[in-house]
Amino acid sequence: MTVQSGHIRRSKMSSREQALRSQLNQIISSQAIIRGTLLYRERSCGQINCKCAQGQKHPTLCLVVSENAKQRQISIPKFLQADVRLWVAQYKKMRKIEEEIFKIYLNKLKKREV
Repeated sequence: MTVQSGHIRRSKMSSREQALRSQLNQIISSQAIIRGTLLYRERSCGQINCKCAQGQKHPTLCLVVSENAKQRQISIPKFLQADVRLWVAQYKKMRKIEEEIFKIYLNKLKKREV
């Protein structure tokens, strides 16, 4: 494999690496991506006549993210839930692909093929 100033010639990449890089580029260029964890919580809305006042709380989807070394929970409105689920899934998929690429280069480095 030929490396010049950190750049790798595509013609010298394995077909597996080319496929992984292509998948990664598709995710990055065509999808929103967000790092976080989804969880369901139950909450009360505060209205006196609501069923939640008698203990039957409202299920709420939250995104848990880390900002400035603190965890934040963001309540996701129903109209955005499908999108946010996709964004989180895309982030996880992106990280998995990055890990596979990392392993390829770690093996090449160990074999002195870089």
